[in-house]
Amino acid sequence: MEGYVKSQFWRYVTVLMFFFAILDTVSSFTHYSIPEEMEEGSVVANLASDLGLDEKTLSRRNMRLDIISNKKYLDVNKETGELYILEKMDREYLCLSKTATTCFIKMEVILENPVRIFNFEIEIVDINDNAPQFRRDTIHLDISESTAAGERFSLSNAVDPDIGSNSIKTYYLSESEHFDIEIQTGRDGSKFADLILKMPLDREKQASHNLILTAVDGGVPARSGTASIIVRVLDTNDNAPQFDKDSYNINLTENAPIGSLSRCPPRKYFSSHSAIVAIIASSSAGNIAVFLSGRTIRSFIYWSSCIFLHCANYFLEPYPRFGTLLTWFLCALSGKSKQWNLKHSYG
Repeated sequence: MEGYVKSQFWRYVTVLMFFFAILDTVSSFTHYSIPEEMEEGSVVANLASDLGLDEKTLSRRNMRLDIISNKKYLDVNKETGELYILEKMDREYLCLSKTATTCFIKMEVILENPVRIFNFEIEIVDINDNAPQFRRDTIHLDISESTAAGERFSLSNAVDPDIGSNSIKTYYLSESEHFDIEIQTGRDGSKFADLILKMPLDREKQASHNLILTAVDGGVPARSGTASIIVRVLDTNDNAPQFDKDSYNINLTENAPIGSLSRCPPRKYFSSHSAIVAIIASSSAGNIAVFLSGRTIRSFIYWSSCIFLHCANYFLEPYPRFGTLLTWFLCALSGKSKQWNLKHSYG
């Protein structure tokens, strides 16, 4: 029994001695910082000098670099002890998280005869190598001309993989008398812009507005990205028909066949949703049908030789707008050829 206890004791002593020997091979932790995108072959540091090693023994001791990563971006010169760049490092690729404020590559330098292991890390510092970019080159907005001043419209924000001072800092809008922007800050510190309507729109004066939105980062020098904003002004029924004369004259024979067409005079300020009605007239008392885009929208009775024609712009609403209602009085004169004198009144 006593022999067994002694053997176990020396076993534990041996394990502890091996553990302390391993600890002795590991030096203090070393930290380096380098900017991303350093050129291949660039020297980061002289490990032999920083770690207090004899350059003459590096090759004999088989100095090598072990990178805790899927790819070897750096290597060490076994003759001089210099740590140098094998391949450019892109911080945004190595550290995908946008919220990460630091980006590290962990490494080990191993020497043999005797075994020594040195742990160190390389911090990859962000540079302003990316410009802000919008997800879409063009932002489309539909705004009614009845929209009140002060209304806000959310815009798609730009993105910038860079962090800190190199990320997006502000937005600018091209000069416009109708629009402005207001910069907002999200919980994560990201910047985005709202479009503000400064004054009401008038589709009849300008049917669309073309603006340029520019995102700018805080780098030195700063980088920027742009997107076009196309605002389409939606029409509302805010204008009544207008005529350029007080009266119009047309000729119509007394035996004009059913189906003869007469139309309102030239109009101003009509949108694509407006229309001038057509009249199907007969030479005797009876029905008159009013047509819009090929379908009957109203019919009424006229008496004798006088026709009362109401002409208005029709929208997709329950009722047309009669701000200025033109009524035609078409009255027959004597003779084979009938002169129809068109005069208007306002309803």
